[in-house]
Amino acid sequence: MHDVIVIGAGIAGLAAAHALRAAGYAVLVLEARNRIGGRIWTDERHGPVEFGAEFIHGHRAATWELVWRAGLPTSRWGRDRRFAVGGQMLADDDPVGKAVHALYLQICRYQGPEATVAELLDRWAPSPEVRMLAGRWLANIEGADLNRLSAAALARERRLSTIGEDNFHIDCGYRHLLAPLSSGSAIELEAAVKLVRWDERQVEVVLADGRQFHARYLIVTVPVSLLQAGQPAFDPPLPIAKQAAIAAIPMGHVTKLALWFDHQFWPEFTVLSTDGVIATWWPVTSAHVPTLMGYMGGQQALAVANLGETEAIAVALRELSALFSVDAATCYRGGRLVDWARDPWSCGAYTYSAAGTPAARVALAEPVGPLHFAGEATVTGAEIATVHGAFESGRRAAREIILLRNRQIQTYL
Repeated sequence: MHDVIVIGAGIAGLAAAHALRAAGYAVLVLEARNRIGGRIWTDERHGPVEFGAEFIHGHRAATWELVWRAGLPTSRWGRDRRFAVGGQMLADDDPVGKAVHALYLQICRYQGPEATVAELLDRWAPSPEVRMLAGRWLANIEGADLNRLSAAALARERRLSTIGEDNFHIDCGYRHLLAPLSSGSAIELEAAVKLVRWDERQVEVVLADGRQFHARYLIVTVPVSLLQAGQPAFDPPLPIAKQAAIAAIPMGHVTKLALWFDHQFWPEFTVLSTDGVIATWWPVTSAHVPTLMGYMGGQQALAVANLGETEAIAVALRELSALFSVDAATCYRGGRLVDWARDPWSCGAYTYSAAGTPAARVALAEPVGPLHFAGEATVTGAEIATVHGAFESGRRAAREIILLRNRQIQTYL
């Protein structure tokens, strides 16, 4: 019998376990993968490259606490964004690029009745090129289907954010952020939870391999996409209101394409948005060899993933050759397609907000008896879909249990 079981060793689960262990609780973390980190996944074959979470968003993000505690080196990502149309990079002062920036800001500052981002793009874009580039920019950030992404919710999240607009890399790799949280914790890897039996007094967790664990409280941090698929199952089933909240939160999609080269053939740039198959490129400065990251969000993420790794890399090399007037294949060293939609333990990248989603997030975050919920899908403020939002949600779930237990002790006394 444990005091608390945590399902999931992503940053939400690790943060919850760390806070509870510091308060004297006996905690067990169960993780289906063979590694900790969840959607934080750093590859180091050629130096640190992020297959999952890439940035710290904002200079006041809560995760800076972990960065400073571990003494991790960081670098600020530039704000400049270039654009390419028809395989040609546009000049910095090209009117298409200026129109894309203006449309992006107009949508992010939207104040009006409920509308999807796709509807606003159709209404406001001065040309098809501007519509595509602005739409891809928003789809990349949100991982969203623009036909479902709420412009009102997106703008509200932008208005509420107070952590700053700059982005930062952890130069030695995002995975090192996990060490301060995971050290000393009891973590079972390759421990997929199949069933949760619960009543008001305790929980019983049944693993896919048949093992069973018991605890007084349970924190569920699995992605909402898994909850939507009935992983894990709950006996008795979760209340109807909780099930409705789970169903109402859409999961976004991201596909990343890391390409390693023998030498750098591209000019210096921070990020390049294109109308090609590979929607966005940026150089990975933390890698030890010249590296480009291709990035797609939303529907384009699924389209590139459906190509398969071999064809996606071939397409990417052709597009890079056209963009930079070189034969990129001659210095190609290797590549990796990372398709988060097909990852069995995430089935997507992170959530976004459709109409009604903000209220569903509040409902998902509410405890049910001994069951508590954390993860980026439960974030109710501005920091949805972020590592620091997930981090804070784990600590929030831990506080709920500590306060509840203290009240129970006071009642008993």
